[in-house]
Amino acid sequence: MFSATRIPARRNHFSFPHSIRKLKLLCLLGPALCAGLFSQAAAPQAGQPSDAQALLQRAWEVMGGRETAGMVVHYHASASLSQNYQSDRVYPPFLDFFQEQESWFNPRTAVERSAIRSSYPLAKSQNSVLLTDTERAFSVAQNGLQNLPRSEMRQRYLNPWLVISDWTKAGGARVSGTERYRDFARTVLARQTAEGEERLFLDPKSGFPVKLEFTAKHYLWGQRHIEYVYTTWVSEKGVAFPGASYLLADGATEISQTIGEVELIADAGGSSLSLPAEPQRSEDTLPLFLQPLALKVTQVGPETYILQNAGYREVVTKIGDEVFLLDATQGEQRAREDEEQIAKLFPGKHKITVVVTDVAWPHVSGLRYWVASGATVVGHATARDFLRGVIDRKWTLAPDFLEQRRKNAKFKFIGVDGRYELANGALTLHPIDGIGSEGALMVFLPSDRFLWASDFIQTVDAPSQYASEVWRAAQRDNLHPERTAAEHLDLTPWSKIEELQEPLQITK
Repeated sequence: MFSATRIPARRNHFSFPHSIRKLKLLCLLGPALCAGLFSQAAAPQAGQPSDAQALLQRAWEVMGGRETAGMVVHYHASASLSQNYQSDRVYPPFLDFFQEQESWFNPRTAVERSAIRSSYPLAKSQNSVLLTDTERAFSVAQNGLQNLPRSEMRQRYLNPWLVISDWTKAGGARVSGTERYRDFARTVLARQTAEGEERLFLDPKSGFPVKLEFTAKHYLWGQRHIEYVYTTWVSEKGVAFPGASYLLADGATEISQTIGEVELIADAGGSSLSLPAEPQRSEDTLPLFLQPLALKVTQVGPETYILQNAGYREVVTKIGDEVFLLDATQGEQRAREDEEQIAKLFPGKHKITVVVTDVAWPHVSGLRYWVASGATVVGHATARDFLRGVIDRKWTLAPDFLEQRRKNAKFKFIGVDGRYELANGALTLHPIDGIGSEGALMVFLPSDRFLWASDFIQTVDAPSQYASEVWRAAQRDNLHPERTAAEHLDLTPWSKIEELQEPLQITK
């Protein structure tokens, strides 16, 4: 293992705190002398570049850019990806998914190809291939390359080689000043992109990149402060890599990546690192499961309906003069579309109550709209503080409906920790309370003999822990549904859920 190439910095001719006292004394002797000394103190150290492009070139060189001429960089990496948005609690520790990655990138074109093997709890590993360049992301499918949204590029920025290349090619960077980060002064570059300003922190001593940061819009939190941090640099044959890279969102680590073996291989000019000319830029769109696509309406009972699209199902039912919406997913636009369907199904003015059965982020991302509209929210008692945080969050990047009504919006919440009746028992709430479903609710409509299973029956192809916990909760509370559905499950006979218990040797 070779040490990373470093460019030595000259020592300044004065040091703190003694230099400050000397400058103050000299300032008493004459303002002109004082101004001159402070000008010298703020000047760049001798031998260090002062313009943005030169600093980017220096970063490229100290990482070993010259060593990669005519070569492709091949490396292995392991990463843990925090599932904070869908863990069994809204606070740490969170479930992590793990990835093994083998990547190749061309330092001149900045195209990277990554073969990724992902591991999930009690599931077969999944394999995928991702290609990115400065503005685009693609996946490899049977029918060729498929364009992906820009959100799929986030792991690209864990590689500082690609970040430096992207900044260099884009141009327009400027030196914005010096800031202290991770205990030391850093030179900060800034540039404007279509998504907003990005800032790149460089170590003035060595020239290495330390951090990339920007503000990114978010479907639940409005916006988040994103940081890519590069640490524990190591060098092999003159090529330096961060031994560890991190993605932090609002200060919390969401990806932790460790670099393994790195090597240079001859660039054979193969097609594996070639990308099509179009599109010129990946769209800044949400993943499909979050997109508020057109709704399909399925009738369950005289006044009970399932509203579904490719991402999520919800249920709406009218009891007397009150309309109950079981879960509010996907965001404001989905909530508006739900509202339109409610107006068609149940003409007239009604009180709206939203039942939150589970607090995964996509499952509650439409809640802010309903609170702004005056709805009452019912959820598990343990969800109160988290949901309060969702409602209290200030959307500053792109103010939503709630932000526009902030002064008059009130969070009216009813917490449930046991069987609970609404509409005089015409709708009942039940904690599922299994080891995998603590804090989740299911909803029973006696007149329709229908059980809304929240997110906790996801398949009926085979027995599952989740489905068994829902079944046990129904047995515990003496419920006798005929049909069930869930956020990812079509309307299904309850008898099918009963059948799934037999291989587990569960008796009533």
